[in-house]
Amino acid sequence: MTTYGKVKVQRSNPGLEKIPEDCGYMQHFEFNIDMNNNGVAGDCIDWCQTNCTGKWGWWFKPAGEIENPANHWEHQNAYMSFENKIDATKFWMSVGIQNSGTKKDNY
Repeated sequence: MTTYGKVKVQRSNPGLEKIPEDCGYMQHFEFNIDMNNNGVAGDCIDWCQTNCTGKWGWWFKPAGEIENPANHWEHQNAYMSFENKIDATKFWMSVGIQNSGTKKDNY
């Protein structure tokens, strides 16, 4: 399983098309799912690229004060975001639950 932090990702799987410009990294939409982790698995990106009918993306929020900017990704919360509720629900039931982390504290 591959995880992506704050980088511009064109595609997770070489067999898929490039991620549309209005989807992907740091895109916020109405329906957000806390991945309970500090990263997003490549499986989640692949699923969205193949199955979503609306726009989708992933974004990050700092989980407390950032002490060392060089490793700030360790202290962030990852979210998947969807333009429509049906895509968000299908995502959660299909791959979201399996790829949700087990982070017990929010730093």
